[in-house]
Amino acid sequence: MSGDPEELGGAASASPSVMPTAPEVRSSESAHPARRRNSESPLAQSWRDVLLRLSFSLPIDVELEQLLREFMEGLAALLPSAAFGACLVSSSGAAPVVLSRLPAGMALDIARDPTRLFPGFYDERIFELEDGAVGSTLHLASPLQALSPLQTQIGTQAALLLAAAVRRARLYMRAEESARSIRKLQAQVIQNEKLASLGQIVAGVVHELNNPLTSIIAYSDYLKRMVFARPTYDEQQDELERLRRIGEAATRILNFSRDLVAYARPAADVPGTVHVPAIVEKALIFCEHEFQGTPIQIFREFEGQLPPVRGMAGQLTQVFVNLFTNAAHSMAMDGGELRITMHADRIQQTLTVEVSDTGTGIAEDDMPQIFEPFFTTKTDGRGTGLGLSIVRGILDAHGGTIHADSTLGEGTVFTLTLPLAVMVQSLLPP
Repeated sequence: MSGDPEELGGAASASPSVMPTAPEVRSSESAHPARRRNSESPLAQSWRDVLLRLSFSLPIDVELEQLLREFMEGLAALLPSAAFGACLVSSSGAAPVVLSRLPAGMALDIARDPTRLFPGFYDERIFELEDGAVGSTLHLASPLQALSPLQTQIGTQAALLLAAAVRRARLYMRAEESARSIRKLQAQVIQNEKLASLGQIVAGVVHELNNPLTSIIAYSDYLKRMVFARPTYDEQQDELERLRRIGEAATRILNFSRDLVAYARPAADVPGTVHVPAIVEKALIFCEHEFQGTPIQIFREFEGQLPPVRGMAGQLTQVFVNLFTNAAHSMAMDGGELRITMHADRIQQTLTVEVSDTGTGIAEDDMPQIFEPFFTTKTDGRGTGLGLSIVRGILDAHGGTIHADSTLGEGTVFTLTLPLAVMVQSLLPP
């Protein structure tokens, strides 16, 4: 037999000789007030305790819509006959989160107007949420009668609870976003260190190649002279042609390796006079491997004798290498056309270069971010998100500008302007 007084009273009722008196029964009920409250309405319970437990149970690592659902489920246990709604406004300009919950058994069309979520209800109270964004509200409505003062008081406290929960959730989201950005930044720094180390290794390899290339060129020149000196020169045209090709190939590799070393060398701080067409041709040579094996055609449209600009050749070469590489990547699958046009405006004293391709293009939503560091649209791991950011930084340092126009699926056009070099009047052509 249990020692519970109520159970004891129940057992005694079966025997008249031990029937408890009325005061004893009342004292049993007074000894267990929780049992008496459980049989009454939820509002008769300690609603502050319910809200306190709800505040501790709400998660912060979920989306705001999920947070609202769990909040409304907890509030429905306290006010089962009321309807709830919430409108959470984002300070970033995103669409507000609007969610509502009706009493059990009701199915009504809920308005999406945050000023009145339950227009068909008898009474609706709106509580402003201090969640860090102006316009967020909590709605409490009664379908058939006015809300009682106690229900209104619960709504006021619930609004404070929801605002605090939303602030915590948004703070957690910002912390998660910052952590992701830091991890991404760390990965990019590691990748950049790898590329820097690889650049040093390549520079050393190229330096070691120069000596054997010089020997190959010298020996091919010697053999050509020997062939010319022979009396049977006319019969040895094939051998001479092979020697000439060996010499040309070795010379081309040697020039490329020297240009590569010059490109990798730290840039001088003092700018000089730079001829942009020569820079463009050098950048195309550097990007030859990107165009090989793909049906990409390159068109050059240069306007006559173009005046030079004032800048640093190495940095400007990097500008066009980055632009040509991006164009090659965007046309790698189906091929296309890379068109480079160049003309000078002697009135504005600027040189304009347009680099256009017929590749995949850039989405309109991505256009405002393409010059931001570490932003990339390449999903195959080839993009670091630094190329266009570096391009804009170099042009800013040169007093120039860059502008991009793109249509998704049709291609992209980058328009660059650079100030012309100031020429001494006596050196200008008549």
